[in-house]
Amino acid sequence: MKNTQGFWYGLLSLVICNWLGSGSVQAQTSCRLSNEEIINKANLLQAATRGDRAAQVYYSQLVKAHAQRLQQCRQQNWPRTQAVWLRLYPCDLKAGQLEQVLDNIANFGYNRIYLSTFYDGRVLLPPKDNPTVWPSVVSKDNRDLLAQAIARSRSRGIEVYAWLFSMNFGPGYAKHADRSSEIARNGYGETNLQDPTILPDEAKVAHIYVDPYSERARADLSLLVRQVAQRRPSGIAFDYIRYPHRSEGIVSDVRDLMIYGQASARALLNRAISPRGQELIYQYMQKGQVKAQKTDGDILLWYLPHESRSQQQEIKLDGNLNNLNRELWRLSMTHARRGVVEFLDRVTMPARQLGIRTGAVFFPRANFVSDRGADARLQPWSQFKNVSEWAPMNYAICGRADCLVDELGLVMQQANGSQTICPVIAGYWGRGNGDRLSLEAQMDALRKAYPQINCLSHFAYAWFDLDSDRQRRSCRLE
Repeated sequence: MKNTQGFWYGLLSLVICNWLGSGSVQAQTSCRLSNEEIINKANLLQAATRGDRAAQVYYSQLVKAHAQRLQQCRQQNWPRTQAVWLRLYPCDLKAGQLEQVLDNIANFGYNRIYLSTFYDGRVLLPPKDNPTVWPSVVSKDNRDLLAQAIARSRSRGIEVYAWLFSMNFGPGYAKHADRSSEIARNGYGETNLQDPTILPDEAKVAHIYVDPYSERARADLSLLVRQVAQRRPSGIAFDYIRYPHRSEGIVSDVRDLMIYGQASARALLNRAISPRGQELIYQYMQKGQVKAQKTDGDILLWYLPHESRSQQQEIKLDGNLNNLNRELWRLSMTHARRGVVEFLDRVTMPARQLGIRTGAVFFPRANFVSDRGADARLQPWSQFKNVSEWAPMNYAICGRADCLVDELGLVMQQANGSQTICPVIAGYWGRGNGDRLSLEAQMDALRKAYPQINCLSHFAYAWFDLDSDRQRRSCRLE
């Protein structure tokens, strides 16, 4: 019992110190409970976990009362939706541990969780109810941690969005002999794990990017989405809807694009209208440059797809042969971006069919394209029109709020009211970190610049509670 007791009190002191280290934070988090209420609630939970019947009844009543209070408070205070990104671990199935984590979140005024449900090639489904190709996060227990988290969050006035890695399928996927052809590759045959110019974070063994044109990859993730949607979360947020980032940031050679997977390369070649058009596409993919023949200006060459619709444009040079390589670059970029849009539309369908909200997580600057180059991530987020929410990751750092406001401005310029905008910011309550401002300073700047924003999320719960997160992550479920 001593170890358990130490865990509870250690967790409480860390949370109170780390999250509420200053008066300014307390003023910002107007929907938080008092320290006395937080400690009283945790003591009741501890007693209830030990089997105290009276404590169980009182704790249940308190959770219900606090849920109503949180709902009322968020309706009266900005932002209406204040969310946090959370990862759970197998040991959160231990008695009282999941409840304490969710209480921590509710206690400090959060009414939405983005719950890590598919990441690093693992899924938060119980082993006996996991028909997907990926292993379960919890491998030695058949309790449904995802379903428990959704239900227990709801009882606290918190909605849950399942957070899914999307084109990032994890290391185990590529090891399946029948899935190796579904992986995204560049013009040198390299995956993101093999390309030496890929950023280190994108080349981690936990990350493997798939070809968005692969029907099998789309079907595999759609099955996972269907299983998650059956747990009835309030929404599903799709992350990693893009290609991997590279060290140079901007790419200008078609061979650096991850469009050489089997399905993607085949789809690109099939965009040709004429045999000559297909020959030019093939040569361009192989060499990065082609030379035009005089007759190339007189024939229809290929269809240029629209990024977000099924429409396509017939391309003919009309005698301007100098535009050939520029048009091939435009075709290649548009093809790459169109694949991302089609992938997202396909994998969100099972959720949309069940009436579950969907969201796209993206980098505001990852959609840059020009005739001379493009952001390596090729993330056409302005075309993510079949989702109900945009969650731009506003991580710009410059020691001031200007860059953060400008970054969100890129999104606000494209917003047309069809999607709820719910920016993601990173940081700590009550203190900055290097050139990164405190959360309350970031929130204040965004509210002043864009008062129409009424949803905001903080990355991440683990940052607020580092020691407890390490303990939960390293713990083993017996």
